[in-house]
Amino acid sequence: MRILFVDNLLVDTTLDANNPFHSLDLQPHLGLLSLIAVAEGAGHEGILYDPKLALSRGTLSFDSGLYQNIANDLLQRNPDVIGLTTLGCNFICTLKVAAHLKRMNPELPILLGGPHATILDQEIIKRFPQFDVIARNEAELNLLPLLEGLPHMCLNSVPGITFRRGSEIVSNPGAPLIEELDSLPQAAYRHYPIKELKLTSLRVEAGRGCPFKCTFCSTSSFFGRRYRLKSAGRLCAELDYLNAEFGISNFALMHDLFTVNRAKVRAFCTEVEGRGYTWSCSARLDCVDEDLLERMSSAGCRAIYYGVETGSPRMQTVIEKNQDLALFTPILDVTQRLGMMAVASFITGYPQEEQADQDETLDLIGTCFKRPQEGLKVQLHLLTPEPGTKLMREFADALAYDGHITDFNFPTLESDDSEVMEKNPEVFMNHHYYFCTLPRQRHIFVTSLFKVLYALGFPLLSYLLNYYDGKLSRLTASMYEWGQQAGHHHPDESFIIGYVENRWGCGHYLTSLVRYMMTAHQLLTSKVQPIAFPSTSPGEKKPKLRRGHKYNLSSQTVILRDIHDCPGLLNLIEAERPTSDSKFQGEMSTARGDYLLFLENSHDKTVRNFELNEPAIGLFEFLTVPRTYQECSVNFLGHQSDAQSLKAFLEELLQIGILSSTRNGER
Repeated sequence: MRILFVDNLLVDTTLDANNPFHSLDLQPHLGLLSLIAVAEGAGHEGILYDPKLALSRGTLSFDSGLYQNIANDLLQRNPDVIGLTTLGCNFICTLKVAAHLKRMNPELPILLGGPHATILDQEIIKRFPQFDVIARNEAELNLLPLLEGLPHMCLNSVPGITFRRGSEIVSNPGAPLIEELDSLPQAAYRHYPIKELKLTSLRVEAGRGCPFKCTFCSTSSFFGRRYRLKSAGRLCAELDYLNAEFGISNFALMHDLFTVNRAKVRAFCTEVEGRGYTWSCSARLDCVDEDLLERMSSAGCRAIYYGVETGSPRMQTVIEKNQDLALFTPILDVTQRLGMMAVASFITGYPQEEQADQDETLDLIGTCFKRPQEGLKVQLHLLTPEPGTKLMREFADALAYDGHITDFNFPTLESDDSEVMEKNPEVFMNHHYYFCTLPRQRHIFVTSLFKVLYALGFPLLSYLLNYYDGKLSRLTASMYEWGQQAGHHHPDESFIIGYVENRWGCGHYLTSLVRYMMTAHQLLTSKVQPIAFPSTSPGEKKPKLRRGHKYNLSSQTVILRDIHDCPGLLNLIEAERPTSDSKFQGEMSTARGDYLLFLENSHDKTVRNFELNEPAIGLFEFLTVPRTYQECSVNFLGHQSDAQSLKAFLEELLQIGILSSTRNGER
């Protein structure tokens, strides 16, 4: 039997709604690769389809025809069965693709699995006839008997599935849970184009199950409360295979809470040490200590994700996370001291959250900005309602829909997407929100603002907070109030610049710094890849100006007029961490100039700065639109002796990528 397994489509349009492709996470779906291995072991043919790959290659477009085109792609592969996996955040995509498939080929069996389908199997089968069978929980155990029974729909003895029998919905008992993960075949990585994509890091499933009971999280509803970890030998054998087959030596060990069983973590460290691999994992603050972190670091751990969730002790109890926040600073201290990246993740928007709770979260985040930025990342997310959680059971009647798109839900593409999601809150709760103690607008503002503020960088943010008693909550409140008064409710780069100009004035060095950092961030996160210009060595020919070509500033280049010496100011702020502007008296706080920012041709995407004199600024502004060399000559040559120097200067700009060229008539 030919089974086509279809991966999730996950995009983050909050970064750029017009071009979300740069946020595509091109990594194989480990659950589907595991199912393919099971199917192939029984003689079936397994195929993996990842729509993210098609989008990245340009064979699919992110528009209203996306779902139909995905369905067309799938049917061209002539499957006997299609197996879809889904998360709540992108279930609208899965639903619409399945509907197109069923319309074009009504006899083709369509299976559905994954966390969202497992928890909401009855509601989904009842409402959406495009799905024939839902495989609940860990499907490796029921896949083969399901495939055997599909041709004649003889499914009564298949455990852990939900299906339609005439007008009746049947839910066979059993929630398959694989006790010994070592018993599973190795995931079929060869079905993903790892070499073609030149991946340097891979995710590897380390284990399943979470023993904790956070009220907002659905992990335990899918994988169960039983904590399971692959044995050290099995896990390292998988890493060895990936290293030998694909040259991968950096791995993300996928398990919500890798360090719950410290003895097993130590056993893995002993097994993996000396192999030259680096790896990352997730942990709770209270499931690590200095000794364990030192052991992990020496065994190659280079990053740890900490789900802190809230900086409010009261909310830690309310959401039943129950972490001791006194551990936050010392655990981050040790993690960073050992050279491991710490990722501290927070959530706001809990229905019971009060202003004081949100302020405590923001202020705990604010303390992070005093730390070295190269060893710490901070996230602030807007709560997403999840099925199968205590929050959903308590607040299911307090759901509302406003169409707001976060980094955890999918945008609307077809004309009726919003209507479908709004009318089915029991299935699309991920696209809804809870009525909260705090206004919805406040939660959206705070999370949106944080993402934009983060672009300023830790040193500048830490310095700005000195004007607000060191509290991020006070800066946020001030910006919120100003936005309300100014009628500017959607914080973006222009919002931040407008606030700073209103607070300090257009001529203040802080305004220059904010303009500079926002511009640099836009370059660093630009969707245009740096141009790969080859470096020239002595004797090599440099690029020449050509007849019939036009030249203009590349998309990697921005001009900033009339600002302070921002690199110098930032160096001083980072080196001395001043708490007032007394360090910036004199020329540094008054001298202004014109600068060109350039995204250098390098893997780390460094932004270079050039201070421009009057002739240079005139030339660069002239080159903001395509010009021929002759046009440049007419405008900037005062006499014939300047011709050679102008030509050499333009060719140098072309060489390093500040200029780009096109033939006349091309766009």
